[in-house]
Amino acid sequence: MPRSEFRDRRVAVAGAGVSGLAVARAVKALGGFPTVLDQSPGDPPRVMAAVDQLEAAGIDVLTGWHGRLDPTDHHLLVVSPGIPPPHPVFEDMEGQTIGEIEFAYRISEAPILAITGTNGKSTSTVMLWKILDGGGFGAQLCGNIAGSGYPEQVFTTAALNTSAEGCLVAEVSSAQLETVSTWRPRVATITNITDDHRDRYPNFNDYAAAKLNLFKNMGEGDTIIWNSDEPSVTRQMVEDASNGAKIIAFSPSGENLADGVTRRRGGTIWLSGQEVHKNDLPFLGEHNIANAMMAWEMACALVGEAHIGMFNGLMEFRSLENRMELLGTKNGVRIINNSMCTNPMAVVKSSQSLEGKHHLIMGGNTKNMDFSPLHDYLKSSTHKVYLFGPSPDGLRAMLGGGWPVFETLKEAFLAAANQATDGETVMLAPGCASASPYANFRERGAAFKEIAKEWLENDTNQTP
Repeated sequence: MPRSEFRDRRVAVAGAGVSGLAVARAVKALGGFPTVLDQSPGDPPRVMAAVDQLEAAGIDVLTGWHGRLDPTDHHLLVVSPGIPPPHPVFEDMEGQTIGEIEFAYRISEAPILAITGTNGKSTSTVMLWKILDGGGFGAQLCGNIAGSGYPEQVFTTAALNTSAEGCLVAEVSSAQLETVSTWRPRVATITNITDDHRDRYPNFNDYAAAKLNLFKNMGEGDTIIWNSDEPSVTRQMVEDASNGAKIIAFSPSGENLADGVTRRRGGTIWLSGQEVHKNDLPFLGEHNIANAMMAWEMACALVGEAHIGMFNGLMEFRSLENRMELLGTKNGVRIINNSMCTNPMAVVKSSQSLEGKHHLIMGGNTKNMDFSPLHDYLKSSTHKVYLFGPSPDGLRAMLGGGWPVFETLKEAFLAAANQATDGETVMLAPGCASASPYANFRERGAAFKEIAKEWLENDTNQTP
């Protein structure tokens, strides 16, 4: 779409977070008149900092917003994912509301490669970015990805500043996909769809439908990459949503339908003919082999024939912060920070990707999710669980096993570390969203790393 559609337009931007600020700056840069609205009062530090930035840029901002709009005052409303569709402003601005990724798509001159899913999307997104960056294709890492340790950008900022010769590699969430209308990525994939975000979606089907909006407007000339080994995303689901887009299948196990440029036989993987053994890859776990093959298929779908720079880019990949992040080893015990593991199936998949016995540290906001698959997995294994955080009794009951409960993350870690022996793994795999005293998974992961660092560097074991 032409960027000129925003010239001289009055655009309300709901939410003064990083994406809202980026949208407001972009509207102004394109000749429009943005007004940022935030329902929080103006005195919290976060809001004060945002107001200072907006006012310095000459952008109007209203804090303590009451949540309603007169549709005659604005041509368009851009909402953040933090404002769900039941909000009354959607009724006020019916037909005049879009989300941030829709806005970014409309102003982007570069093609978009988009990844969504319940688990694995951040890692796959970074792998894809590394492959394209290694190939010299001007790739920009952007979207919902956060706390990765890589040079991530707000989607809108990347869209505004990237030319048609580059490309946008974006992680997108179900919440972002709820409000798309013309959004159309050039290449897209869904890693998997398992139970999550029951605090936002009344049932699993609504959650899955939001994810499938990724393909809503794709068609001829676009490509969907499909993991034929993934039971939660079937061929029929993809075909029903594809609208004529080309579907390329790959099989991480090497045992199912595959028509792409990746192949697998035992421990050997071929990436467009480039042979590599799984033990030589710079990451752990079968799930990451699937992520890498998916990323490779996506890159080749965009650029065509692969070259050695792309392979070198993948081989330079290093684990993301807070995602299967190996912190060190002591007395043969591996310590892994997986703070971004925020749903039950993420715990299962993460654990399945590692050998040996695991000591899993869990706790937080359960988001009304179904923990029965994790309960069954633990029951069939020798792994142990250590619970922490406020009100862990509900989670303990859902997991079964009478797992021990600790008041703090540090106490849980020390108990796990002191129980673990040579060849075993201690992993922060919360299976839940963050809860007090941690505001988000990044704070939780940072706290865990400090605790683990102290233990790893201490010559003697500590007790909880």
